Amino acid sequence: MKITIIGCGLIGGSIALALKRRRPEYPVACLDLPERIPAIREARIADQVGTFEELSSHIPESEIVILATPVQSILPTIALIAPLLRENTIVTDVGSTKELIMAEAQKRLPSGVHFIGGHPMAGSEHSGVEAADPLLFSDRVYVLCPYPDTPPDAMLSLLDLVESLPATPITIDPEEHDRIMAMVSHLPQLASVALMHAAQAGDAEHGMLEKLAGRGFLDMTRLAASEYGLWKGILETNREALRHAVEQFGKSLAFLSEGISGNEIGIAWEQAGRRRRKMVPDSLARPRKHDLRSMIDRFDKQLLTALGHRIAAARKIGKLKASQAAPVVDADRERRLMQQRKDWGKSLNLPDELVEDLFAVILKHSSRIQADKLQGA
Repeated sequence: MKITIIGCGLIGGSIALALKRRRPEYPVACLDLPERIPAIREARIADQVGTFEELSSHIPESEIVILATPVQSILPTIALIAPLLRENTIVTDVGSTKELIMAEAQKRLPSGVHFIGGHPMAGSEHSGVEAADPLLFSDRVYVLCPYPDTPPDAMLSLLDLVESLPATPITIDPEEHDRIMAMVSHLPQLASVALMHAAQAGDAEHGMLEKLAGRGFLDMTRLAASEYGLWKGILETNREALRHAVEQFGKSLAFLSEGISGNEIGIAWEQAGRRRRKMVPDSLARPRKHDLRSMIDRFDKQLLTALGHRIAAARKIGKLKASQAAPVVDADRERRLMQQRKDWGKSLNLPDELVEDLFAVILKHSSRIQADKLQGA
């Protein structure tokens, strides 16, 4: 399965590196602007590297296309690749806003191509392929926004890809995604810039900002070091939700300002502290029921695929037995096989009864299929 990543900065490059480490059997192509190609080659994030002028050499043979460009470039890039996409190709993005992109993406893609919105909840104040990290997504939430009519096979393929990063996939409605992101991602960025802006104004009087800024200030203003060009499209495509979040934040600041000399600030402080202390790493990445069921669907499909291969092999063995007039059932081999499977099951923490029941049914039907071949001979 070939995967083409368009835009190989921090996120695109990190996806490529994660796949190179965990799914080396997938050929990955990274495409970007000509001036960025030397850095991408030097980072060795993928075996195939090219420019946007080489889209026609990679897109038609790709089963998954990942758009890792800035938000404002996603829709123009979709229009650019649309004529090159073959049927059943999965196209996904990594943009921090989803509603507008998903409203337009489906209109711009040809019939039979499946767009699924994506947003890995991982990043850094650093940018560029030089900052790419194969562990960037490890145990982090990766949001997926399918359409109501997205085919299950396409969704399962993307779930498999996300888990290979290895991230934790969570599906969500695009409007809900943007509303949540406005508060937990986009507002913190603005708040960091605002804090730095206020500090700079004060520094005009004392000139001691760099000398006296403590760890808390540096932590809270870390996001202000992000490049505006990467955030411009995010702010423009999530304007209403972000405006509401800023208004809510303004009310909270006003409330705290008015309550500095009273008990209200203490109560609010304690409530915020209790909630924040619960947000430990183990609590952040939890798939919802729908996501867990989607994972079960994918595993069931893998089970049936493996079973299909096993039955095909059993049929071939049946033909050999028929040509050699050999008995269908080999009781000693079946006992050894069953014990071996039970040992394998124990190593995977599976109950003996489950493994025994499963393989009893499989062996029964394998013997029946081989017997049919023997009778047919």
